[in-house]
Amino acid sequence: MVFLVLALGSTTEEDYLKIDANVAPRIVKQGAEGALKIKILPRSGIKISSHPEFMIRLDKNNNYRFSKLFFTASELDFRSRQENGSIFLDFGKEVFIAFKVNEDSLIGKHAISGEVVFTAVFKDNWSIKTYQRFNADFFSQKNEELKSKRK
Repeated sequence: MVFLVLALGSTTEEDYLKIDANVAPRIVKQGAEGALKIKILPRSGIKISSHPEFMIRLDKNNNYRFSKLFFTASELDFRSRQENGSIFLDFGKEVFIAFKVNEDSLIGKHAISGEVVFTAVFKDNWSIKTYQRFNADFFSQKNEELKSKRK
């Protein structure tokens, strides 16, 4: 009985997607641009519906900025396929979302975080609308060229 309680106490939320997120380049100077790279793969037996809308939402941060804080599947050019009257997304490609490090950003390690909002459809056509968080780290460096431009 104790084992059952321990097993139930250690359960975690299910990850329906494998999300690989990283930043290129790994070191970005103040005032320079970088790219968040995201590769999404649904777990075996799961398809991702195109409706309700699939979205990548990014958390706001004062050290860097994106052109906006959410992106839909169509904006990210994910392909879709029709299957048994439903439309599902294909995630065969890595997507790039550009960002810019602010000129007055803190120097050092930064984390870009956000979530993927999606509807997972299972083999028995049961579905759930949910989200899954992701993080990607990068480092910012001082940009000496910015100092000379300000003088």
